[in-house]
Amino acid sequence: MHQALSTMPALTGRLDTDENAIAWAAHDYGDTVHDRPTAVLRPADVADISTVIKHAGDHGLVVVPRGQGHSTSGQAQALGGVVIDMTALSAIHEVAPDRVVVDAGAKWSDVLRATLPHGLTPPVLTDYLELTVGGTLSVGGLGGASHHYGAQTDNVLWLDVVTPTGDVVTCSPSSNRAVFDAVRAGRGRNGVITRATLRLVPAPETVAWHKLHYDSIRQLVSDQRELVTQGTFDYVEGQLKVRDGDHVAELEAVSFLGTGRGRGDLGGLSFGEAERQTVTYWEFVDRLAPGEPVLREAGLWESPHPWCNLLVPSSAAEDLLNHADRELSADLYSDFGLVLAYPLLTDRISTPLLRLPDDDLVFLVAALRYAPSTSPEIVRAMQEANSSLASKTLAAGGTLYLDPL
Repeated sequence: MHQALSTMPALTGRLDTDENAIAWAAHDYGDTVHDRPTAVLRPADVADISTVIKHAGDHGLVVVPRGQGHSTSGQAQALGGVVIDMTALSAIHEVAPDRVVVDAGAKWSDVLRATLPHGLTPPVLTDYLELTVGGTLSVGGLGGASHHYGAQTDNVLWLDVVTPTGDVVTCSPSSNRAVFDAVRAGRGRNGVITRATLRLVPAPETVAWHKLHYDSIRQLVSDQRELVTQGTFDYVEGQLKVRDGDHVAELEAVSFLGTGRGRGDLGGLSFGEAERQTVTYWEFVDRLAPGEPVLREAGLWESPHPWCNLLVPSSAAEDLLNHADRELSADLYSDFGLVLAYPLLTDRISTPLLRLPDDDLVFLVAALRYAPSTSPEIVRAMQEANSSLASKTLAAGGTLYLDPL
């Protein structure tokens, strides 16, 4: 144990320093960075977090919160410091007609299980629900409904935070605003979110889920611009992938039946084939759940994931997506990889630390790569391809989202 930790004041929870705890905290979903901390805090309450942050600060040790560890470049790791296992604090405290109060370690799937029986949902969800509330609020949280509602961080009413000095504060847009703005999308470095009061909106019972197929990326990008500008659908997301040897350009356009804002009008679009199904809201938002066991069976869940997330000006989106499409192959993505493209209206996003390109409409472009083995050569090739995407994005006036610290 680090000498400073031997004088740690008494905790209600645990400070683990065994090899299993250290190895766990030095691994994330990306599996390319393995910074080993000195200890892992399993807090019993917020006071434990405050105590550790104060003591670590006095001794020059970094403290970093970790939720589900789904980061891809070591963002939730703390070399030589302390990692806080936030999943130890995961209670859902209250569901009201317009809000829900939850601990930061609660998963979004559990939040929905609490709110949907009341006919309510958070306005913005990321595609994968098995992430913690504190984890996505620490990076921003963007999804297919962000063109209507902004980031998840734009839909927070109150936060409880432990500041870098160990003070426990409650903050909001009208109280302790500096703290509120520092921790939303602050990567856990400007304070630790411990509890959140989240905005809720009416949830639909069913959704109309369209999958539209395109002959060209130009048509795909053009229709995405049209849909979010007109607000025609409640959820919009583009995808590029290779399936059965064929390059696929696809647009998911979803209408929330009965409660949504979008009219669900496909008129004037330039897609080719189209599929439509009506499913429950839960089936749609939890649609990635069946894929997880498939990836685990293929050995790709625990393998390296050199992912790249970029925010691209609308004017550069077509060129970047064409570049990404040309490199889509098993060598750089595996058979399961894909590129996502979410169109966003920047006037809907007000989180100060979410750095956006200077454009009214931007695209979140995510290159989701799955290394089929731990071969350093394969991982290196994927990382080099990411660097090329990032360089093109920055040269076009774009920014990096979820970039390494």
